Amino acid sequence: MYFSMAFAIWAAFDFLEALVFLIVLSATLPYLWVKMRMVITVDTELQIDRAHIDLKYLKEPRELDETEYRKLRTVNSDARSFHATRPWLNRGVQVFVNDERDKTSYWLIGSNNGSELVKRIRGIQP
Repeated sequence: MYFSMAFAIWAAFDFLEALVFLIVLSATLPYLWVKMRMVITVDTELQIDRAHIDLKYLKEPRELDETEYRKLRTVNSDARSFHATRPWLNRGVQVFVNDERDKTSYWLIGSNNGSELVKRIRGIQP
């Protein structure tokens, strides 16, 4: 993507401008990598970046294959669900919320290592 943008600048302007543009865009890659990563922690609560919920309010988690995950992200998605996904992830975990005060139906969490996340949630749940 960066190279196509630099190529467009090169086509419109000059080689030097395209090179400067490519260098500036490449310098932003570490920042974007840090901002786009998803940090998931499980102790007394499930925390994904700034979102968190106590484990006592979660029902049985289940690992999703690619087809189920894709459908829950798109056509079968519940408007009340919480999605912690990234476009490049194609598997995940679904955890239903068991709290009458919370209108969120479930959390959909993108993870390439869904089985480990399910084990951690099950292992710590009260």
